[in-house]
Amino acid sequence: MTQSNKRKQTKNSSHHSSNPSPEPKKAGIGRIFMMYFVIFGTILAFIGFMGDDSLPDSRFFIWLLLAMNFIISIIATISHTKSGKKSKIDEIAGKW
Repeated sequence: MTQSNKRKQTKNSSHHSSNPSPEPKKAGIGRIFMMYFVIFGTILAFIGFMGDDSLPDSRFFIWLLLAMNFIISIIATISHTKSGKKSKIDEIAGKW
């Protein structure tokens, strides 16, 4: 083996450890709820900002969107946990 091949081999082996990377933590119900709350909250906030311009008194509209966000997030969390299937939400919530 030439010296350059030895260098390449040691360079590659030093970056790859024998221990695999640890698995992300299991996503709890609270983390899954927060992920859905952020996702749906972002969508509803966009709708709220667009609709807020044309309404004379928009406080009720904003509170209504916030309540809808809670309700939709709760329903999505319940259906997600009842299904028992792993999805990207579990993976992202486990890293969070």
